[in-house]
Amino acid sequence: MSELNVFLQRTITTLLWLAGAYIFFRWLLVPLLPFLLALGLSAMLEPLVQRLSRRLGERRRTAAAIVTTGVLAVLGGGLALLVLRLVVELRAWSERLPEAFPALWNSALDQVERWYISSPPFLRSALDNLALHLTEEGPSLAGTVGNWLMAAASRLLAALPDAGLFLVTTVLAVYFTSLSYPAILAFLKRQLPQRWQSRCRAAARCCRTAMLQWLRSELTLIAVTFLLLLIGFFWMGLDFALLAATFTALVDALPVLGVGTVLVPWALGCLLLGQPGQALALAALYAVVSVTHSLLEPRLLAGQGDLPPISALLAMYLGFQFMGVGGMILMPVVLLLLKQLQDAGVIRLWK
Repeated sequence: MSELNVFLQRTITTLLWLAGAYIFFRWLLVPLLPFLLALGLSAMLEPLVQRLSRRLGERRRTAAAIVTTGVLAVLGGGLALLVLRLVVELRAWSERLPEAFPALWNSALDQVERWYISSPPFLRSALDNLALHLTEEGPSLAGTVGNWLMAAASRLLAALPDAGLFLVTTVLAVYFTSLSYPAILAFLKRQLPQRWQSRCRAAARCCRTAMLQWLRSELTLIAVTFLLLLIGFFWMGLDFALLAATFTALVDALPVLGVGTVLVPWALGCLLLGQPGQALALAALYAVVSVTHSLLEPRLLAGQGDLPPISALLAMYLGFQFMGVGGMILMPVVLLLLKQLQDAGVIRLWK
C-alpha cells in the first residue's frame, strides 16, 4: 500500500471518529447519561461485588444487590442528613430575616449617607448623577430583574420532573446493570471485531481510571474548600456556618463561578454596613481559599496520573484559552486519559 493510500485511510478514519464523537456528544450523551452513569458506577462496584460473591458461595446476583443497596443507602443517607441540617438552618434564617432585613437596610442607608456627607464635592456630584439615573431607570430595571427571577423560577419548577425521572432511572439502571454486569460486558465485547477487543478493553480501563482520578481530585478540592469555609465561618462566629459553607462550596464547584462570587459581595456589603472586621475576615478567607485551590488543583490532577504539575497547569491554561472556563475542567481530564492510554500502549503520541 502506497504512502498516499495510507495517509488517506488514516485521514478518513480520523474524520469518521471525529464525526462519531460529535454525534455522540451532540445528540446521544444526554439521553444515555443515566445508563452511562450506571455502567460506570457498576464498574467501580464490581471488585466489591466479586469479593462478596466469593464469600457467599458464587451467588453473584445476591452480592450485587447487597453492595448496590449498601452504597446507595450510604450516599442517600449522608445526603439526606446534610439536607435536613441545611433545612433546619434555612428555616431559622428565614424566620430571622424579616426582623434583620429592615435593620440591615437602615444601617446601609445611614452608612451611605455618612459617606455622602464626608465625600468631596466632585464625588457628591457624581453620586447625585448616579442616583438620578437610578431613579429614572429603576422601574425598568426592577421589572427586568423581576422577569428574570420569574423565568428562572419557572425553569427550575419545569426541570424538577425531569430531574426526578433522571434520578429514578439512574438508580434503577445501577441495580439492573450491576446484576447483569458480566453479561453486559460480554454483549458489548461481541459487537467489536476481534482485533479491536484488546485495545478497546485497555481503552475502557484507561477511561475508567482517568475518570476516577479526576473525580477523586475534584471531590478532594470541594471537600478542602468546604472545610476551610466551615472553619472560617465558625471562627467568625456566624450562626449559619454550615449553610453558608455548603452554599459557597457548591457555587465554587460550578464551572463559571467561584468562592469570590459569594465572599467578595459579602465582604463589600459588610464594609458598607460599617463592619470592617467581618469584611476583613471574609477577604482573608477568600484569599486563603483561592490560594489553597490554586496550589492544590494542579498538584492533585498531576499527582493522580504521575504527571508533572506544570503539565496539569498547562492543560488548564490551554483549555481556558481555547474553550473558556469549561476547558479548564475538560483539558486536564483529556490529558489524564491520554497519559493512561499512552502508558497502556493503546496509542503512541510521544516517546
